[in-house]
Amino acid sequence: MPKRGSSTSGTSTAVPRKKQKNSQATHDQHNEEQDENTPLDHSTYSTQLFKSVPYLHKNAGSILRISVKNFMCHTFLEFDFIENLNMVIGNNGSGKSAIMNAITLTLGGRATSTSRCSNIGRFIQHGKSNAEISVVLCNQGLEAIDIERFGRSITIMRKISIKGNSRYLIKNEYGKTVSEKKDLIETIVAHFNIQVDNPMCMLNQDTAKNFLNTKSTKEKYNFFLKATQLQKMVDDLEQSTIEVRNARLLLTDHVKKRKEIHAQQEDLKAQLKFAESVRDAKSNADNLQGQLEWAEVIELENTLEQIKKKIIENHFAVEEYTKNRDAFIEDTKNEKNKRDELLRKAQEVANSTIEEKRIHDELERRMKQFNKDRRDLLNEVNKSEKELQLQMELKKKLQNRIDEMRRKASGNTDYDKVRQRIEELQVLIAEQRQILSMKENEQGNFRQLYDDERQVLFDDQTAVKQHEESLRKRRGMIQQLKAAKQDRVTIYGRYTLAILKEIEKQAHRFKQLPIGPVGRHIHLIDRKWAIAVEQAIGNIIPGYLCSCREDERVFLEILSRCVPAQDMDYRPSVTVMKFQSHVYQQLRTPPSNFTTILSMLNVDNPTVACFLIDQGRAEQRILMDNYETARRIMERSAPPNCIAAYLPNGTEMQNLNVFRCYTCRSQGPRYFVEDLGEQIVRAEKECTMIERQIQEAKEKLTATQKRVSEHQQTVASLDSTINEVKVKCGRFGKELRELQLVEAPNDSNIDDCENELSDYDTRIETIKQHIKDQKSKADLELPEYRQVLEDLAHARKRVMDKREEAEQCKTALQTCDSLKENGQRAINEFQKGLDENQRKLEQQEVSKKFIETKLQKQMEIAQKLYKQRPTDEIDVKTVKRSLDTLLKFIETNKNVTLDLERISERLENITVRYDSFSHTVDKQDKLVHRLSKAARYRGQQYKNLLESTANLTSSCFTSFLESRNYTGDAIFDHQERTLSLEITPRGDEVHKDTRSLSGGERSFSTVCFMLALWEVVEMPLRCLDEFDVFMDHVTRRTAMNLVLEVAREKKKQYIFLTPQDLSFLKITEDMQILRMPQPKRTLMQINNGNDSD
Repeated sequence: MPKRGSSTSGTSTAVPRKKQKNSQATHDQHNEEQDENTPLDHSTYSTQLFKSVPYLHKNAGSILRISVKNFMCHTFLEFDFIENLNMVIGNNGSGKSAIMNAITLTLGGRATSTSRCSNIGRFIQHGKSNAEISVVLCNQGLEAIDIERFGRSITIMRKISIKGNSRYLIKNEYGKTVSEKKDLIETIVAHFNIQVDNPMCMLNQDTAKNFLNTKSTKEKYNFFLKATQLQKMVDDLEQSTIEVRNARLLLTDHVKKRKEIHAQQEDLKAQLKFAESVRDAKSNADNLQGQLEWAEVIELENTLEQIKKKIIENHFAVEEYTKNRDAFIEDTKNEKNKRDELLRKAQEVANSTIEEKRIHDELERRMKQFNKDRRDLLNEVNKSEKELQLQMELKKKLQNRIDEMRRKASGNTDYDKVRQRIEELQVLIAEQRQILSMKENEQGNFRQLYDDERQVLFDDQTAVKQHEESLRKRRGMIQQLKAAKQDRVTIYGRYTLAILKEIEKQAHRFKQLPIGPVGRHIHLIDRKWAIAVEQAIGNIIPGYLCSCREDERVFLEILSRCVPAQDMDYRPSVTVMKFQSHVYQQLRTPPSNFTTILSMLNVDNPTVACFLIDQGRAEQRILMDNYETARRIMERSAPPNCIAAYLPNGTEMQNLNVFRCYTCRSQGPRYFVEDLGEQIVRAEKECTMIERQIQEAKEKLTATQKRVSEHQQTVASLDSTINEVKVKCGRFGKELRELQLVEAPNDSNIDDCENELSDYDTRIETIKQHIKDQKSKADLELPEYRQVLEDLAHARKRVMDKREEAEQCKTALQTCDSLKENGQRAINEFQKGLDENQRKLEQQEVSKKFIETKLQKQMEIAQKLYKQRPTDEIDVKTVKRSLDTLLKFIETNKNVTLDLERISERLENITVRYDSFSHTVDKQDKLVHRLSKAARYRGQQYKNLLESTANLTSSCFTSFLESRNYTGDAIFDHQERTLSLEITPRGDEVHKDTRSLSGGERSFSTVCFMLALWEVVEMPLRCLDEFDVFMDHVTRRTAMNLVLEVAREKKKQYIFLTPQDLSFLKITEDMQILRMPQPKRTLMQINNGNDSD
């Protein structure tokens, strides 16, 4: 049965209501049972309470009533509290602590604040799914909050679910719900200064028992700050410090901005000064112009003298070039006859090759035609099968249409108009399809042309890139050859000289100095084989040799310093091998009648010779003069211990199971060069020719790009036109299909449909026969296709044989052309030199006449400016540089003089802005200074308040201890943030640790310290749970009288929870004693005792 408690002010005790067995009638007993099981409505009770006792409470924020349902051990419990002293007594387990926990949770406290559990769902009574707790607060007096909204009382209710969820209800005096938000509860509690998490407001039994025993001095100090609300002041001081710091940062930014504005002001002043200087620069330009005219006259006279000297030199050069050219022409005629014979033979081979190629192309064309015809045949079969399927579907639809027409009896009156529109649409569709066919054919032609031009554009771009790459390589070769004229070693790489110098500097780090480049130790015996030797071992000639891995690491460090990362292609190779003192003696060489590359080289270092044998296999590469002989020997079977044969022009032949021949593209040697000047001249001419090719390729590329753009625009235009035509055809076709669905008004249309049905049958049979014929035709052409395929394979083989024979002729012609080309090249060089000198001679004659004429005119201009010729020497470069500088300065700043007024205006504006902003910054600086001063003042006031509060607390603590003849003191250390309590019981020694006190003495000291904090903390409500549990009878009486005395002086509401007997207390009107119901186990014992009676 639910429990309910009630009390009456001024009485000694009040117990919860129970059912009366013998003293009341049955009707009264029924009414009381109904009261026990039905919770009272708080709003109605609140109104009734104030109507019956209008001045029951005067202090706003005190508790009028607390009610719990299914909370902890209570099914239902309700207590009314008076304005001053409320003593709640009961045995252990009767649920006294539930009252304090209910107040804490209802007024917005967390579950952890009760020191019971962390989940609010754990407070629900066992076996129940939810709980309700409510508190009625007084809202009368000077500190009432929003009387018009809440009335004279505020009811706060919290509903808790078993899942740990809860919600709030806030009702006014009349039971109307005002809000369900927790924020409003926090506002109300803050207004009444009720701090449910402050031990001075809610002191539970755990805190009361363990505070003086378990808390350290620092935690006691923090407890003091929290209880006296000084911690909030500390937080506010820290926040104000942060705000002052932010203000200082903002001030720093503004000061920086003021400096920027000042810099702008100074810049505008400089601009104004500069604009004024521009006006003075124009007058200086005229004087310099006159000096420059006479300087040009003098320069023209000197140029004329130099041209006359060059004319004499060119006459002599023309005679020398003519003599040398005639000598080389005579030598070239002998090589021409030999070449003609080889050319005749090559022509015959070429003619036979062309014939075989024609036969091969014809067979290949037939093969492609067969493939195309077969694909067309298969496509036609597929198309016919799709057409057959379409005709069958159309036949089925027509049959359905005939059946539908037969079911209809009436016709359409507008059928003639429909038929006329159908004919018009058919004509329009035929015209649009004809236009579409024309545009599509035109589009296909232009698209093919566009694709061809894009391919040409790609080829042109590739050619330009190839030419540019070739030009880059040629220029690099020219630089390398020019450097080689100064130092021969640079021919092995542009960074070779730097590498060798660095090796000398780092010589102490090597165990043995590296050998290299390898080419420095190689000397060619016969220059005839220069290209062949470089073709064979050219990749290892610029390399270096190291004796061990440690030397290799040092050498790689040198390479990383000397060769930039972007030029890694020019980094030489490094090989580690043991340095040798003698060349290998036992070698696997070809027969003695063959000349090897190793025998053609004079190597001055044994290690390099062994390296050529190990890495280059120079002893197994032979040199041969004649192409036919070399091919005959290498093609049949290579000589023993021979891996390749080389011709003088660099052609390489190999026969490692398969014969291969590689033509050398190099036109001259790179490393074994005899005349560097000749190589440089040849490379420069090649650069000139490549530049001309690049220019032609770029012009061609530009034209191609223009054509591609035009074709692209044309294709896009045709696409747009085709889409428009297709849209029209689709629109006309849709309308035509809709009109074709309109049926004739009589049965003649059915006859037409039946005739059309028979036509479908005929077409279907025709298509089936066509498919059968096409498949038969494909089977008949298969043997012919196989024969053509076999003939094509034979023709391809014959073409390959002819090409091989043509390659032999080509190699022979290359050998002959090489000799002829060298002679012709020399003739061309002399002829070019002759033509160049004659051209220069003609140009010089023309230049002479031109300069004489120009000199005469310049003399006249100079005499007009200055009548007398200057006697002093004129520095043309200085005068011209000065004049150009002035003119450029004047031209560049010609608008500066026009902007002079604008610059002055901007300067004035920026000055005003700077003054205004500077004034603002100064004011802000003063404000920050005042804020800092105010923050320091608040900090000092906080320290004073802290000191005075600590002194008051200590004084009160000592005073309360004296009520039992105890002595003691509360010692505060604000620097270390510690609080120590020193307590001396009667006639005992000083106890600096409260844990050395007895239980009663500890509890009494706790009460004294709590009362001392009450003296400095103002709250409308205080609740204490079992604060006297460990006191003896004398200590309890003294402590309770002391607490009650203080409570009566404060005129605040106090709620004391204790299991002890308070019969020694004198009951007054301002005191109420509430007794808790007996625990269940006690009730069971009582019932058992009654039954036994």
